[in-house]
Amino acid sequence: MNKNKGKKETVYFFGWNFVSKAITYLVLFVLANLFSVEAYGKAAYALSIFNLALLFILMGMPHTFVPWYVKKKDSSSIGYFSLIISLLFVMLGFVLFWKEIWIFPLIIALPFFLLKGMGESFLRIKHKHHFVQIFGALSMLIYLGFLVFFSKFNEMGITVSFALAHLIVTLILVYLLRGEFFKLFSKININFNSVKNYLKKAFFTTFIAVSFSFLGLIDSFILGLLSNYKNVADYTVSNSLAGVVMVVPISLSMFLLTRSAEIKNKKKSLEVLKRVVRISYSFTLLASIGLISLLSLVLKYFFPKYLGVEFFVLILLMGTLFLSIYHTIATHYTGKLNPEKIFYPLGLAAIINILLDILLIPNYGVYGIVFATVIAHLFAMALLLRTSNLGSYFLPSIFFSGFIIWAYFLGTLGLVLIAPVAVGLVITGMITKEDRNVIWKVIKTIFNGN
Repeated sequence: MNKNKGKKETVYFFGWNFVSKAITYLVLFVLANLFSVEAYGKAAYALSIFNLALLFILMGMPHTFVPWYVKKKDSSSIGYFSLIISLLFVMLGFVLFWKEIWIFPLIIALPFFLLKGMGESFLRIKHKHHFVQIFGALSMLIYLGFLVFFSKFNEMGITVSFALAHLIVTLILVYLLRGEFFKLFSKININFNSVKNYLKKAFFTTFIAVSFSFLGLIDSFILGLLSNYKNVADYTVSNSLAGVVMVVPISLSMFLLTRSAEIKNKKKSLEVLKRVVRISYSFTLLASIGLISLLSLVLKYFFPKYLGVEFFVLILLMGTLFLSIYHTIATHYTGKLNPEKIFYPLGLAAIINILLDILLIPNYGVYGIVFATVIAHLFAMALLLRTSNLGSYFLPSIFFSGFIIWAYFLGTLGLVLIAPVAVGLVITGMITKEDRNVIWKVIKTIFNGN
C-alpha cells in the first residue's frame, strides 16, 4: 500500500468531512428552527436509544471488522451473524415501543444501518476513507430535504426523514459495492468458532464504543430519564456544536485504524500514533478557540432559541480536547486487534460518567451533565496516555486547554489567541517539524496530482 496514498485519502476525507459537518449544521439549523424544542427533544431521546441499539448490532464494525478482514479471517460468518442479530433487535424494538408509532421508522432502519456499516468498512479497507464521508454528506443532504418536507409532523417527521435518508444511501452503497457484498455473503454458513473469536475482540470494541457513548449519546438518554426534553434539546445542540471540532481527529482515525492493522513494526507503529495524537490535539485546540470566540454570533443568527447554551459548549469543548487524544489512542489499539488494553481506562471513565450524571442531573440539569462529561473525558485521557506510555503529553494538553476559557471571556477578540497558541504548540513540541513536513508534503502531493 502506498503510504502517501493513504495520507492523501485522509486529507480528502477531512475535506469531505468538513462538507458533511457544514450540511450537518444546516440540519441542526432546520431542527432548531422548524421543529419545537419539545419535538426535537423527544426525537433526540429516541435517536439516543437507536444509537445504543446500533452499537450492539454493528458489533465492532468498523473497528474490529476492518482489521479482521485485512488479516483475512472468516468474515462471512460475521456478516450472517450480524444480520440475525439486527433482525432480533427489530422484533424487540416493535415489542418494546408498540405504542410509539413515531419510533417505528428508526426500528425498521436498524438492518439497513448494518449494511451501511459493512459498506463503509469495505471502503476503509480499500483506503477510500473520503468515500465514507461522501456518503455521509449525501445522507445528511437527503435528510435535510426530508426534514423540510416533513416539518409539520413534529417528532414523526424527524424519525421518518432520518430513516428514509439513510435507507436511500444504504441502497446506493450496497449497489456500488455489490462485488464485496457478494463475496461476503456468497457462502451461506456461520462458523461459530469464528464468531466466538470475533466476539472476543468485538466485545471490547463495542464496550469501548459504549464508553464513548456514555460520554455523548447515553448522556442524552440519562438526561431524558432524570430531567426534561428541553434540557435534552439544549444539551444535544450544545454537544453538536462542540463536536464540530472533532473533524480532524475523526479524519485521522480513519487512516490510523487501517494503518495500525498494516504496520508490523512496533516502534514505527508507535511513532505513527504519536504523530496522529499531536496533530489531532493541536488542530482541535485551534478549532475550539475559533468556535468559542464566534459562538455568540452563531447562536444569535442561526440558533436563537438556544441562546444561553454558550457555557455548556465551553465545558464540552474542554472535554472534546481530551477526547481528541484518547480517541486516537483507542483507535490505534483497536487497529492492532488489542482493544482489551483500553477496556479498563474507558470502562472506568464510563462508570465515573454514569455516577456523576445520576448525582448531578437531578439538581443541576445540563450544568451537571456537562461537568460530568468533561471529568470523565479527563480521566479517560489520563489513563490512556499512561497505558500507551505517552504521559508526557498530559500536562501540555491541560495547559493549552485553558486558552479556550480565555477565548470564551474575550468573545470575538478570542480569535487573536490562535496565533500565539500555534506558536506555543511548536515551541513545546506538540507540533514538530516532522509533523509540519508530513502535512505539507501530503498537501503538495494532492495539488500536484501525484
